Amino acid sequence: MDVRVGDKLLMKKQHPCGSKEMLVLRTGMDFRLRCTGCGREFMV
Repeated sequence: MDVRVGDKLLMKKQHPCGSKEMLVLRTGMDFRLRCTGCGREFMV
């Protein structure tokens, strides 16, 4: 799967705020994502 910065991902599990859509902020060994519902950033 080719994931690039700026892509929007639809996740299987939803974030606690209820949104399933995440924005990719950084790629590499891990991913930094931002929830499009609440704006929370986290690493996966």
